[in-house]
Amino acid sequence: MKRVLLPLLIVLILAGVGLYLQRRVAPQSSRVALWLPSSTILLEDMPDLHRTAERWPDTELSQIIDEPAMQAFLERPLGDFPHHSDVDQAFARLGRIDPIHFFLAVTDWSGAGAPATIAGLYFVGSRQDMDGLVDQLRKRVEQTWPEGKSDIEKYGSGDIETFTTPNFSAGLAYSGQWIFISTDTALLKSTLDRFQGQLDPNSLANLPLFQNCLQHLPPASDNYCFIRPELLADKAGSFALMVNPNADSHSGDSLKAIQAVGLSFKLDGEVMRDAAYVVKAQQVDETPLARDVLKLSTPDTIIAVSDRVASLGNAQMPDPKADPSGLLSLIASYLQVFSSQGLGAQQLAQAFGPESGFVLDWPSSSMIPTPLGMLDVRQPVLARKFLDTLTTLPLAAGVEFTHQDIDGIAFYNLPLTGIGIFPIQFTLGLTANCVIGAVSMDGVKQGVLRWKMHGPGVDSSDAYKKAISLVDEPTSSFTYIDTKAIFGRIYGLFRGVASMGFVPHLADYVDIGKLPAPETFTRHLTPIVASGSVRDGGLLMESAGPVTTTEAGLVAAIGVGAAALPYVEQQMKGQSVSLPSIPGFGSKSPANPQSPSTSPLFQGGSTWHLASPPQLSPAIPSPAASPSPGAP
Repeated sequence: MKRVLLPLLIVLILAGVGLYLQRRVAPQSSRVALWLPSSTILLEDMPDLHRTAERWPDTELSQIIDEPAMQAFLERPLGDFPHHSDVDQAFARLGRIDPIHFFLAVTDWSGAGAPATIAGLYFVGSRQDMDGLVDQLRKRVEQTWPEGKSDIEKYGSGDIETFTTPNFSAGLAYSGQWIFISTDTALLKSTLDRFQGQLDPNSLANLPLFQNCLQHLPPASDNYCFIRPELLADKAGSFALMVNPNADSHSGDSLKAIQAVGLSFKLDGEVMRDAAYVVKAQQVDETPLARDVLKLSTPDTIIAVSDRVASLGNAQMPDPKADPSGLLSLIASYLQVFSSQGLGAQQLAQAFGPESGFVLDWPSSSMIPTPLGMLDVRQPVLARKFLDTLTTLPLAAGVEFTHQDIDGIAFYNLPLTGIGIFPIQFTLGLTANCVIGAVSMDGVKQGVLRWKMHGPGVDSSDAYKKAISLVDEPTSSFTYIDTKAIFGRIYGLFRGVASMGFVPHLADYVDIGKLPAPETFTRHLTPIVASGSVRDGGLLMESAGPVTTTEAGLVAAIGVGAAALPYVEQQMKGQSVSLPSIPGFGSKSPANPQSPSTSPLFQGGSTWHLASPPQLSPAIPSPAASPSPGAP
């Protein structure tokens, strides 16, 4: 009896281990690229959804959501959500299917119709529930295309369900625990052939561009994406013309220089991490970034950004006629003024660089943050000629630069204005080393002093040192964001205002008395850091933090896109587009109209208007030596 039980026990243990691994590891998860042709334009691959779900609780964002105060606050908004039951049912169905691996690929878009696309899903849950989802999909397709015809075709060891219309044919097939859906039956068949073991030397996995991108991305990521923008250039140009018939027909040509982009996203312990590797058909600078902007930082700096100044030697300005707002026409007129003084892209590169930067300080004793911008100076005399020319540009009625030299600094000021009780005077300060921009002359002076002294800055903090260790040394760009300080100040102010009832209608949606304390969030927040660096001729862009810069940028882009949608719709309907006026730049037309030669560039308040090309009143003399020691 014991001789029978022991082998049986071993078999049961091995079977249990096998079932566990089957549920935890998607078979052939690294082989999706072998199933696709080398002409693939886009591949989106989520190789292990189980692993992603297991990683999520460790992240800072998940820890914030799990805080008891946060759970108590979310009870009401989640309970009032109108489709709460539908969402619960959808998650229940998804749980019964138990998906592990999902991919989506676009393999061709050469025709005028829809692109050739295929999606695959590996699941270990209920086949019956999957069939139920397929039935729902089938009904929707038949309702959308009532003229279509369904059929079953025997292919290999299985069946392909096809749906054909006069314009396209789609197909669906199971292969083991995989389900494949494609908008092209020929693509579905070729994918099944490769999936079942037919080797193809021209597969995406053997494409050098794909291999190059993949090897520079973090291993074991939760999401991979591979794109070939050069193959989408023509489509991008066509879309631009559809949105704006006056757009430049070559607007998509810039994409042709980008051969491939590899993207990845990973939940890495407490932080989220993303990376992008860009292969471009041009030389890139591999010199490490000095991050001169850190000389302007202080221990109260909450944002620090440093970028390498891009070469403008071959840059071409878009056709101003393609811009309905008139902004490009305005910029073109300004460039004409600089050109008349012998100042072009080549001279700009000689005067400024190699780096630009931005810092934002927010001391705990201040109500608002203090911004500073900077640009390295290579040739002070030529840089001064640029700024002197800038002061001659007619900006708006009553808005023009003034110039003065004080203590070796050349100051260029706009008129004093303000937002509420906070005075603002946009100021540029030129020194022999850099140009510093601030919202006051005192801000420029403080920036110059910091540059000279280079006292303790944000780079001396432990949080900064820990954050920069998450990314490679930058050679093209660098960003540091103190999320703990930013969120603590902004949310703390919002919470105080909301508790006094100064946020209209907020009480209709949430329980204001249950707004969590700032510490509920800030104790879990670490800085966000991002860097751009050159690796093997390509550009590697990395980001890590509670959220990544890509995610933050995506949320911002969605907000901007939602705000811009009415303008796009007006343009597509052939209607005129009006942009909001710029505060302080002549929001009202002057009472006495001026002659075309002296009229301001901004009139009317709702659109950009260029009454006539700006003219230089007096000729600009050659820069003289500054009377102050050290001035350029």
